[in-house]
Amino acid sequence: MNLAIFLDRDGTIIEDRGHLRSPSQVVFFPDTVRALRMLQQRFRLFIVTNQPGIAEGVIGPDDVAGVHDFVLDHLAQSGINIERVYCCPHRRVDGCRCIKPKPYYLRRAAREYGIDLRKSFVVGDHPHDVELASNAGATGIYVLTGHGEKHRADLPAEAIVTSGIWAAATRIVEMSGPRDCRDVGNEISRAAGILRAGGVVAFATETVYGLGANVFDTEAVARVFEIKGRPRFDPLIAHVSDRRQARSLVACFPKVARKLARRFWPGPLTLVLPKSDRVPDIVTAGLPTVAVRMPDHPAALALIREAGVPLAAPSANPFGRASPTTAEHVRQQLGGDVELVLDGGPCRVGIESTVVSLVEGKPALLRAGGVAVEDIEAVVGPVLRPTSAPNHPAAPGQLPQHYAPRTPLALYANDLHPVTGQRTGLLSFRGRSVSLGFAAVEVLSPYGDLEEAAANLFAALHRLDALGLDLILADPVPDTGLGLAINDRLRRASSVAGRVEKVT
Repeated sequence: MNLAIFLDRDGTIIEDRGHLRSPSQVVFFPDTVRALRMLQQRFRLFIVTNQPGIAEGVIGPDDVAGVHDFVLDHLAQSGINIERVYCCPHRRVDGCRCIKPKPYYLRRAAREYGIDLRKSFVVGDHPHDVELASNAGATGIYVLTGHGEKHRADLPAEAIVTSGIWAAATRIVEMSGPRDCRDVGNEISRAAGILRAGGVVAFATETVYGLGANVFDTEAVARVFEIKGRPRFDPLIAHVSDRRQARSLVACFPKVARKLARRFWPGPLTLVLPKSDRVPDIVTAGLPTVAVRMPDHPAALALIREAGVPLAAPSANPFGRASPTTAEHVRQQLGGDVELVLDGGPCRVGIESTVVSLVEGKPALLRAGGVAVEDIEAVVGPVLRPTSAPNHPAAPGQLPQHYAPRTPLALYANDLHPVTGQRTGLLSFRGRSVSLGFAAVEVLSPYGDLEEAAANLFAALHRLDALGLDLILADPVPDTGLGLAINDRLRRASSVAGRVEKVT
């Protein structure tokens, strides 16, 4: 593995609290461990930090070394290996060879560890970290933690900006592509062969993992329903690799569809259109319409192209349960029922696509999802928001009971307290102040970023669901933008038997 992540220390993996003299002052960001666990599957991890307090006489070298050791030990206990800490002890005015943004340490790592800097990343909360990456031929990822907000205006316009370490990690995985290219290419070829032979394959998209079959193979599509335990009256989405494939599935592709496709495809938008006679009724649940989208994930698009057919693909999980956003979620929920799980890393968007019907008159929102309805209305004008018959959905994800963990979940907007006598978990939007006593707490976005919250939603639900809790309380998010989709998922997840109406 010759790829690396070079991480700033203060403000990126731990809170920036000035010159740290003691391990007791160290506070890790809540997402640091899980972000680094994910990154080390593909990258070697290094810390590159500037500690000018040494040259200023404010702190000593032993103080800094003690903090370094504590950080490394804490991460090691969580299964994370930091290859090396590079520390510059100088002030910027000293003009040393190693201070950021000079790439001295990165080039040293390239020599000593065989690192390919062109495919590596620098993550930090100061514009010098972004400049450091550029000077070394790497890619810079800027985080808004630490000094990030303060210096954001000093960034170049093309800089990649994320809300924190987890958002940075998911962006890196997305940009770097799924695992080793040769391995993934072989897996895609194998998966495409399985699909052409009538098999079923789970694969990553930018939204959630899908359970795919050849859209024209009725027996294979029937297996998708059987594996999921999905009722046949719930239609599937056909995934395509280009607009030509999309047009082959529909009776017409009107101007409004072309406008939306140009703006949002590939991406998390599904269009419902009159279907072609080529599309089997089992895909559309007997409806005269078909739901079509083009996923924004390189592995998904490559798979569809190599298979040579559109893929009918609902989420790759048992019907009604929380959607999978990692390959491991699929393996845990579906086990050996699927011929192959094509690992494309964690899903960037993390919630299902927005579904818009273009069948009658004005566009109509059938399901909120990964494209905000406000963004759609900016392209095509007002969008209707009809209600559907609960047991006769016109699109996936419209049933009142859906997206649920096995643990009962209650959406509760008032003051949140654990339920007396029950092991209660909390799914919190921003980690707002809550009373003590929760058995576990998951925070969707400490900084109130709805995109980050959406990306983290199902993974957080899976983690809480695995803890054997009696109840999960969920904190609703603002009902705008992607918040509309997040709250939709939470409301449907809370409609299971055992919902708690009153929390004491």
